[in-house]
Amino acid sequence: MGSRTEVALLFGVHGHQPVGNFPWIFEEAFEKAYRPFMEVVRDFPSFSFTLHYTGPLWEWIERERSWFMEWVGEMVDRGQVEIQVSGFYEPVLAAIPVRDRLGQIEMAREYVKSRWGVVPRGLWLTERVWEPQILPQLLEAGIEHVVVDDYHFLCAGREEGELGGYFLTEDEGETLAVFPISERLRYLIPFRPVDRVMDYLRDHPGPGAIIHDDAEKFGIWPGTHDWVYRKGWLRRFLEAVEGEPRVKTLTFSRFMEEFPPQGRVYLPTASYFEMGEWSLPPELAREFHRLVEDLKAKGEWELYRPFFRGGIWRNFLVKYPEANHMHKRMVWVSKRVSGVDLEAKKALYRAQCNDAYWHGIFGGLYLPHLRRTVYSHLLEAEAQAGVGLEGAWVEDLDADGHEELILSNKEYLVVIKPSQGGSLVELSSRVEGVNITDTLARRFEHYHREEEIHRRGGDGAPSIHEYAKAPPREGLVYDPLPRYSFVDYLVPEGFSMGDWEEGRWEGVRLLGFQGYHLSLGGGGWTLLWEEGDTRLEKTYRLLPRGLEVSYAFSLPQEVALAVGIDLHLPWADNAWVEVAGRRVAATGRKCWGKIGGWVCRDPSLSSPFVVTLGKEEEVWQVPFFTLSQSEQGLDEIYQGTGFLVVVEGGGGVTFSLGLKREEMSDA
Repeated sequence: MGSRTEVALLFGVHGHQPVGNFPWIFEEAFEKAYRPFMEVVRDFPSFSFTLHYTGPLWEWIERERSWFMEWVGEMVDRGQVEIQVSGFYEPVLAAIPVRDRLGQIEMAREYVKSRWGVVPRGLWLTERVWEPQILPQLLEAGIEHVVVDDYHFLCAGREEGELGGYFLTEDEGETLAVFPISERLRYLIPFRPVDRVMDYLRDHPGPGAIIHDDAEKFGIWPGTHDWVYRKGWLRRFLEAVEGEPRVKTLTFSRFMEEFPPQGRVYLPTASYFEMGEWSLPPELAREFHRLVEDLKAKGEWELYRPFFRGGIWRNFLVKYPEANHMHKRMVWVSKRVSGVDLEAKKALYRAQCNDAYWHGIFGGLYLPHLRRTVYSHLLEAEAQAGVGLEGAWVEDLDADGHEELILSNKEYLVVIKPSQGGSLVELSSRVEGVNITDTLARRFEHYHREEEIHRRGGDGAPSIHEYAKAPPREGLVYDPLPRYSFVDYLVPEGFSMGDWEEGRWEGVRLLGFQGYHLSLGGGGWTLLWEEGDTRLEKTYRLLPRGLEVSYAFSLPQEVALAVGIDLHLPWADNAWVEVAGRRVAATGRKCWGKIGGWVCRDPSLSSPFVVTLGKEEEVWQVPFFTLSQSEQGLDEIYQGTGFLVVVEGGGGVTFSLGLKREEMSDA
């Protein structure tokens, strides 16, 4: 670029909608953010920038707004736009098997090459999750540069003033360029007035000022559509850049052609700074947040910032056992479908989309439709691969040091956890492509105790990290265990539906904390727990029509056995529970009294789901909701409907669960 007083602005946008997101969200995001952004930048052909859209978004655009692909092509042809890739369906690369990392990247590169005739050189690293072990696959896939956060570099001992360009990292002497995204620019663009952004760029020590961030902040985040377009922030910004001789725009690859690397760097495992807070256990996350705010108030934050690390992305697989189960099921399916045709791999790749596996400021794991999509595509991958579906496996599926029992036939897949009370973790229907027991526990999150979550910004538009959010209501109920099914409780006399609903466990023995002994007999897989004169065993049998669970027990006279069954009915208020012609919404509460079973009807299921009991027992129904943060505030989300079957007296009880077939009678 010549003059040392010039600064290159490397401007990148990343657009993403997760696999399985609602069609109207794609539509709204396109009309409020993606389309208007491109409409404005098309008027400034000298403004060079880097574009990354994920595979799910490209597929929707190509199907629903194909003319937009031509817009992109025009800007690529005139050299205004460089297209970056990621794993096609936006997985966290470090969290998927090596073979799938390579497959997803190659799929994305081939997609871009076939549409616009260019070979992508750069990669957007999903959620900026960097782990050194992904480097060999990036190099093997032909990637020349990646973008991460400046926070990664600060953790490696680099000074902020050094981060005006790219560095080289290496594996066995093979090098990859790594660009640091400026956190300061992330918070300035587009939330602060244009003159403040330009002042920062003019004073930047150079040679490069780097911003690569969510395209959704240009129209979808609260208040941004009005600020960016109606009030003209984006157009004024592009006019200011065009009129400022000291600021030139370059794509990442063009910058590499004009400037040498800043040096060599070895980055630690890290993501962007906020991820470090979100991935910590809730009490530690709250303390971490408080410490950061205290240092900012004292004006000492910049001094200590490099030493604040928080957690790492993989912590979510410890923090949320439901996420870990999905993840390990994905790994299990990946092993089963490796080496098969592309369509089966595509289904697996779709199940690897990152959003459902974690939770930060966006709903993620808390959104049932995203979890449902993961399970649906895992089941689809197995079906398309033609792998053997009939079988039983005893192995440590979830990598916790304890073996699980996996039962499968052409109709269902079942996962049972002996180490946690012999509970049922998953009951998936292969016909429906749904895990009917896909529930999420109500657990404490650190933002549940904030008086006001984040501060609002001053001038300009606040980012979602600054929006004030109302504190949650009092009296939140948290579950002591994951919401698995066939969790056993020994309950004392007088234990009520209200006690169960409100989490009053005084005098209750929660056997979900106990390990059960697993054995195979002629009648099925039996799980046994005994202590003194108390003995409880349950036997699982997977049948073509569904799952049968038989209990036999011997208990002290003063206690009763209660068995929890938690089901997820995706349409919530439009789904209902039926007993002998009486109906209650799935989101309603009901003491059914002594009944012989119930039927769950959900419009998203082609057949009703039926639970039958061997004899009439007391049954209680209570829905449960989680409270989670999102870009809009705090959301109360239906996660499932709990049924507690209270069995009094000795002997036993038998449950049958499955989609309704002719041989099964109605409840």
